[in-house]
Amino acid sequence: MPRKTRQESPTGIYHWISRGIHRKKIFHRQEDFRYFLGLVKDLKVIYSQKIHHYCLMDNHVHMLVYSPSLENLSLFSHFLARKYAYYYCGQYKWIGPLFQGRYKGIPVDDEKYLLECGRYIERNPIKAQLALRAQDYPYSSFQEYAGDTESGVVDPSPAYLALDDRQEVRQRMYEHYVNTDRIENTKKARELKLV
Repeated sequence: MPRKTRQESPTGIYHWISRGIHRKKIFHRQEDFRYFLGLVKDLKVIYSQKIHHYCLMDNHVHMLVYSPSLENLSLFSHFLARKYAYYYCGQYKWIGPLFQGRYKGIPVDDEKYLLECGRYIERNPIKAQLALRAQDYPYSSFQEYAGDTESGVVDPSPAYLALDDRQEVRQRMYEHYVNTDRIENTKKARELKLV
């Protein structure tokens, strides 16, 4: 059966998702999260990607990625999965596939949705009941947007930068935006096929 052709985003932005096979844990220790983020940091430069938001859960990863082409996104994704799988198999003596098929690259058609998609990604730990607030979870881009952490992984979203010219104000606005519960958020995520 031939693979389904990937849909190109008119904005070049994709909600990127990759899961462990059979929802298997792909991160067990702090070192695993760090290693994966180190790969993202290196490969994003090689393949001209911009990572606007990310969240690493124990069995899957979400990223909001800008890519100049589907080919670059595909190469970035291929080598990220491949290099991390080599690392994982060596660390945990795992044999067989680590990831459930290819990555999902859901096109973000409208740049107005950037902030909402970032919010959805960074609220994953809250939804999974791993944290009460986004800042309580260490493996997401939230720390870089609402705090003073800088990892070199995140390229600030244009929508975030447009919130205010003053960084402190922008950080507080973003923190409130992400941490405020909204009933309609779940409905919108379902409409956009994010959940």
